[in-house]
Amino acid sequence: MTNSNTNYSVSIWETIGITLGAIALVLAASVRLGWKYSSDTLRSEIIARSLIDYQIPGGSQGVFGINIGAGKFAIVSSVKNVPDTNTPELQIIVSKVPTTQAENIDSNIFSNNQFEVESSTTVKQEFCGQSSNLLIEKGQQTLLDGVSKSPATQYTLKAVVGNHERQVIITALGQDSEQKAKSVLWTLKCIIKKY
Repeated sequence: MTNSNTNYSVSIWETIGITLGAIALVLAASVRLGWKYSSDTLRSEIIARSLIDYQIPGGSQGVFGINIGAGKFAIVSSVKNVPDTNTPELQIIVSKVPTTQAENIDSNIFSNNQFEVESSTTVKQEFCGQSSNLLIEKGQQTLLDGVSKSPATQYTLKAVVGNHERQVIITALGQDSEQKAKSVLWTLKCIIKKY
């Protein structure tokens, strides 16, 4: 009979390879799970409505929504599109992030379209129960086809509530984009839950 008791030592490179493989599997599963939930239109609208109450003329639909730790992000758009395109006339991006992370996150990264600013103004506006700066930007928005452009107005509001920064970005397209953006702006009401 032969003794099959052989000692095999694992090299450092094998240990590193196994560890990296395990990390890659966990990351791949997390990304897949996150994408599954983030692209759910109902979930997107639920996340948005947990942060802010809004009214979009003609109705709204969720586009993207995700909870990342203590942060929440959601994109909601109008049901109505710019004529002859697949681009929604209105889009709202809402976010709530811890103030310690707020300066590292730009909510515009969640928008697929390019907005070219031609003019901007800042005015005082109440948001989440406090006086805030409303950034009003006017310009051109590249539509989803990547070629066509539309006149656009974008409103951005931020407020710190407790330990979180809240932000809303309203983008409206078309010749009457400013009126569309204002009609949504006047309906905004922050949802602030006390635990």
